[in-house]
Amino acid sequence: MGDTWNRSLVWLCVDQMRSAFAATAGTFVLSWMLYEWTGSKAAMGGLWLLSLSGQWLVQWLAGPLIDRWRRVTVMRISETIRGAAYIWVWVMWTAGQKEAWIIMAGSFIGSLQVYDAAAGAIVPKLAKADKLVRVNAAVSGLGQLARIAALPAAGFLTGVVSTETLLPLLAFLFLASWVSTVRIGEEAHSAEERHSWKNSFVQGIRVYRSNTVLYSLAFLVSVTSFGVFATQAMYLPYVTEMLRGGPLEYGWFSAAFPLGYVCGTVLVGRLREPGAYMFAVMSAALFAGGMTYILLGMTTNIAAAICIETAAGAAMPFWNVYSSTLYYRTVPSSLLGQVLSMKSLLQRAATPVGVMYGAYCASAFGLPALFLSVGLLICAVSGAAALFHWRSASQKRRASAAQE
Repeated sequence: MGDTWNRSLVWLCVDQMRSAFAATAGTFVLSWMLYEWTGSKAAMGGLWLLSLSGQWLVQWLAGPLIDRWRRVTVMRISETIRGAAYIWVWVMWTAGQKEAWIIMAGSFIGSLQVYDAAAGAIVPKLAKADKLVRVNAAVSGLGQLARIAALPAAGFLTGVVSTETLLPLLAFLFLASWVSTVRIGEEAHSAEERHSWKNSFVQGIRVYRSNTVLYSLAFLVSVTSFGVFATQAMYLPYVTEMLRGGPLEYGWFSAAFPLGYVCGTVLVGRLREPGAYMFAVMSAALFAGGMTYILLGMTTNIAAAICIETAAGAAMPFWNVYSSTLYYRTVPSSLLGQVLSMKSLLQRAATPVGVMYGAYCASAFGLPALFLSVGLLICAVSGAAALFHWRSASQKRRASAAQE
């Protein structure tokens, strides 16, 4: 532990857990407020679409500037914006302005953040190169652990007190970033690391052009993101209508994925890297995730759905941890924030279409059809990628053995 971790890395984990808890609970609360107020699947889709649009916009405009400033400063600004959004919704709601557009506007403003890209860019600066997989697995797993705590807690509190009373608490959690980030020892940027918006953006593109593997990663995850956001926007009506659950059941269902994710990160951190078969393993993880959507579309039992979602979470670290590690090892530190931001842009390119598809398909054909169609799409793309990468790695291994 002492050889892998240092004080700054520990405080970074603490801050990311705080942010993950607040963001997850906040999304739950705003989603429940909107669905309770409107009862509309289309409104739920609109909420997710606005949130994704805000994320896409800020990644495009602010992403190239992440590496120009200290990453902890970017993290604080992002969390302050999110906290202010929740305060605004609370003030308007308690003043009697109870309108769906207020919740949607608050969700949009709260999505204007680059916290994740900035925090991710610090990791390789604080961790040793040979410990990146283990550290990245731990950081990712701890973030999911915070989500496990956030979702049942938010579900329980939503069932006990009025949802708007939780908004000031969520704002306080976001603003607490100013306390924890002070203890992260990030070195000041040198003059050479400061680039204009245009230069930073161009250099980020050059990194992708010189590393075609990053393109393939972005394509696979964009297809998966299409399906993920098409279904996630419908999780609340899925639980309440198909599984006949309430806010507590929705909280447990939502917590199942991060619970499985934590178990998966423990396994990834202990296993040896798959080497030449890494891309095949990563693609197989996405295929397993696609299968879980098919199974979710075929069940109406809450316990079975929770088990399926837990299995989906256990598979995802084999994609996320290895993917992040590849970025950390491939991209220069001075450009990592920008490249991670561009990664988010590429990943979210198909998500607005996914949200619109989810809202339309659920309303026109029903929730089972939505989950089945998404699962089949992900399985088809990721399954083909897994077979291709497995065959390619096997051929390279045989060729290497023949030369020896």
